[in-house]
Amino acid sequence: MQVTRRVVGAVTATLFGVSVFVATSTPGPLLFADDVAYLSMARTLAGDGASPMPPQPPYGFLYPILLAPGWLLGLDEGGMLTYARVLNAAVGALLVPVLYAIVRRIWSTERVPALLAAMVGAALPALMLTGTIVWTERLLALLVACALLAIVRLAASRTPDRALQAIAVAAALFATHPRMGPVAIVVVAFAALIIRRPVAVRLGLLGAAVLALGLTEWVRRAIAHATFDSSGTYDAGDLSSRRGFAEFPDMAQHALGTGAYLTLAGTGILVIGLVMTARRPIVGPALVAMLGATVAVAGWFLTGVPRADAWLHGRYVEVFAPVLLALGLASLKHLSWKPAVGFVVVGPIVAGIVAAWAGPGNNWNTPRSPVMMLGVEVSGAPFGSDVFEPGAAASVAVVVGLIVWWLWRLERQVTATIVLSAVVALGVASGLEGLDQLHASNISGQTAGVFENPDEVGELYVDAQRVSPNLIAGLAWEIGFDDTTKTLSPETTHLLLPPDAQPPTGATLLLQFESGTVWALG
Repeated sequence: MQVTRRVVGAVTATLFGVSVFVATSTPGPLLFADDVAYLSMARTLAGDGASPMPPQPPYGFLYPILLAPGWLLGLDEGGMLTYARVLNAAVGALLVPVLYAIVRRIWSTERVPALLAAMVGAALPALMLTGTIVWTERLLALLVACALLAIVRLAASRTPDRALQAIAVAAALFATHPRMGPVAIVVVAFAALIIRRPVAVRLGLLGAAVLALGLTEWVRRAIAHATFDSSGTYDAGDLSSRRGFAEFPDMAQHALGTGAYLTLAGTGILVIGLVMTARRPIVGPALVAMLGATVAVAGWFLTGVPRADAWLHGRYVEVFAPVLLALGLASLKHLSWKPAVGFVVVGPIVAGIVAAWAGPGNNWNTPRSPVMMLGVEVSGAPFGSDVFEPGAAASVAVVVGLIVWWLWRLERQVTATIVLSAVVALGVASGLEGLDQLHASNISGQTAGVFENPDEVGELYVDAQRVSPNLIAGLAWEIGFDDTTKTLSPETTHLLLPPDAQPPTGATLLLQFESGTVWALG
């Protein structure tokens, strides 16, 4: 088969169709604060005013910009959910041509193996599953790949226009999520180091990068303030004041858990992609530094956060998984059997031991896990099975990794892709089951249908300071953003108050939740 642009386009379109099917097969929305925050920012950008939500953590604005056309087209909340899922599918499918270009350039891989590696990298279950939710993970995965491709092209040409392209991608990463700021700085630093120009030109590029990142932060703050009446509930300075050197052991434990996660999730092939590419001049150190910055942010931010998945957290690092898996598959034929066995066998076993030590109790078989994890390892927990624990995950990772390595070394790449596709399908199916469980237990699942006739709600007042933002999100989604407010008015017919709040005289209790109560005014 000769790989042409049409073939790459056909594979991209096929992945888009599959992604849309998976995304629309889930209940929803899950409505964590993240989901509604992005939708609310998009709604503000579309000119529909502020959100009834309380102040939120810092969120990027690039994803809301992509969501805003849905509101401008007049879509309702259900239509916006479908729009967001289709958008996620399109962004995820665009990984195919980007990964194909990266693999071809770094390893000079033949076209068919490069396309197969790109297809597998872009079809990871985690991307399929997080694509069902209004999160930035699919966009970030694409931008991470674009950043690496920009470095690859810059290393080949060393021209100012290529350096500016790398800086533009760095700004896009930062504009998508503030936690990618350190990665953006790494990309900018390598762009300034690689270019073969006088010092004055390099300083000019650094100045342009500082201006771009500073402008990005200013825009983010302005949009957040317009949406939530706050530029963010914390910033880097605030976090730094709460993350002293005494917390370093916890940060290191988080970092080890992150590494164990990537190793188990990628059957050791992700690690092969990282180690083998690290040996490539310029490009390798840039990739290692980008991933290192992401792991450092994960360890730093998650320290002290009371959440079940804090030690082994996929959202922070799985945006690198498509690139690392594609590069790992492409580099397998360049690896002899001894180091390959070391990575594919010893790596997951060690990662399983680390995961068992680092994890806060048995959180492996919770409904949330299949959403967060890459999916290769959920073969050890088909459909939420209780056998899903570090030992089972390591065992499955070893078996799958050895089969894929053996087939790829024999140049049976098509057969290896079929095997991986079966594993991906199992991971996606298991993850969908997990999403069903998650939706049933999430606040949006509890609030669905609580108003027999939402049209009777003239305006729902919410106590945004004391009521859970997830409960506010669930009710606001059900009755519509326009019918939810943080200010009492003559149109107010219902109240969402804390459980211990005294309602006005004559109000009737309609609904009672753990974090709030709904009252109807007389």
